[in-house]
Amino acid sequence: MQPFSEHPHSGWKALGRGSWKGLLMAASILHCWMPPRSAQGTPVSIVPRPPYGTVGSNVTLTIEGFSERALSYNWYRKTTENSNRIVSYSTLTGVQKPTDIRERVQPRGFLFIPHLTLGDDDLYVVQIVDSRGVIAAIVRGKLPVYEKLAKPNITVSSTNVGENDSLELTCSTENKGVNILWLSNNQPLALNDKMHMTHDNQTLTIMSVKRTDAGSYQCEAGNPVSTNRSDSQILTVNYGPDHIEILPSPENGEIKVQFNTSLTLECRALSYPSVHYEWQDINGSVHSGSTFMVNPTSWEQKKYTCWARNNMTNSSISKDITIHVVEVKFSEVARNRKILFGMAPILVLISVLIFKWTESIRSCSMSSNARDRLSQIRSCPGQRKVEKKLKKVD
Repeated sequence: MQPFSEHPHSGWKALGRGSWKGLLMAASILHCWMPPRSAQGTPVSIVPRPPYGTVGSNVTLTIEGFSERALSYNWYRKTTENSNRIVSYSTLTGVQKPTDIRERVQPRGFLFIPHLTLGDDDLYVVQIVDSRGVIAAIVRGKLPVYEKLAKPNITVSSTNVGENDSLELTCSTENKGVNILWLSNNQPLALNDKMHMTHDNQTLTIMSVKRTDAGSYQCEAGNPVSTNRSDSQILTVNYGPDHIEILPSPENGEIKVQFNTSLTLECRALSYPSVHYEWQDINGSVHSGSTFMVNPTSWEQKKYTCWARNNMTNSSISKDITIHVVEVKFSEVARNRKILFGMAPILVLISVLIFKWTESIRSCSMSSNARDRLSQIRSCPGQRKVEKKLKKVD
């Protein structure tokens, strides 16, 4: 490898000499520039350990891929101009110059930087001189330095909005160069067509807010070494009433009710905050509440109206229902009772005859012999009378 030229541009002058051929060759060389390599052909690079610097901590800029014997290491910031030199280190003496700085060069040429600040975030350059006194490599590497983040603050143009209103949320942080993440109900916010974000993600605008947008909102500031999340802001979306319904569900707006039978109607509507319900009949009578009991005592059809009002949105909605009174129909149990009541006299007569038959048997003398005993019962006058009556009943 040739020593570093004191006149770096002399080669370009000889190469071009004003000709188009020289310019094309120069462009080709720039396009084919490769990272610095060691004599063995392996790429040489600066690798921070750890990969990210944290304010107040330490970092070591290591040199990887260079295995030759070095005579000296020269560290710079941004460029290899003398004004940008940080430190020079000789491997023969083990001495660095200057010595009164916080940076330290280790025997293998690594640069140790303690007590990092944000000002240490920079492009670092190391110039490696080999044992022949020739510049073997000039290597560049970026050291990113981050700070631990303070808690961000979230502000909202309004925490209580109506549906279809617009809303703006802003995330403020003391730190610079941070990434902003928005969360809704503790989950990453999924953006849609009505949401717009500024380029730095610090301001979120929601056009035409919907009821599904209600909930908690937070913003999280993050960098590779730290994250911090803001307190929650609760967004309330007022909407409705809409989708009103009456239960039990009427068929074609009509419910059939048996005469003199009570029925409870219930009115429901989607709304936030909760609505105030009122029931009205054709006479203008008003009943407050979501439920209403009707008990028709005449055959006249009646129309009832349920009103749902949201005092926050100043909106209301209503639905009508007609009660059609029908004739009372006996159930199977009622019919069975009617049959049972009709048979009652017959059952009483049978019970009386059985009682008389039993008494007549007792009045007859009884024999100890079973056959004689049966003959006596049949010969008993009272028994024969009862048997005849029972046959008539049958």
